[in-house]
Amino acid sequence: MNMSQLRSGDGIEFLSFHRDFIQEALEWYNNEGLNPRLVEPWRSIPIAIKRHPEWTRELQNAENRIVRNLSSFNSSDELGRFLQTSSLHDAIHVIGSDVFNESDFGRISRAPRSTLFYNWHGLINNWWRQLDGL
Repeated sequence: MNMSQLRSGDGIEFLSFHRDFIQEALEWYNNEGLNPRLVEPWRSIPIAIKRHPEWTRELQNAENRIVRNLSSFNSSDELGRFLQTSSLHDAIHVIGSDVFNESDFGRISRAPRSTLFYNWHGLINNWWRQLDGL
């Protein structure tokens, strides 16, 4: 998928959907008294994922753009579309599923069953907040 395949607004929709979903799920999680440390956002993409054979130069370049040049995104929408079109979002789900032996994380319909989903999307939310200066 490339940026031209997505419409304006698709990126912000992607980011907003996940942020809202996580917020609702974490409210339930906390109300159940479960360990909040298990669902804390990653501070960065785990090194174990980056050492995986499927971690490519393109994925590293995508992460570098976000981490080192976040201001290169003109909007939240552009960041959200980039996460989708660079394959970074999906690759973290697939590679992370293998690295952490967590099959649910690698399947869209089951990913929210995994604490890794909240770790990963928490990191994405933090990038988004940094871009928006929040």
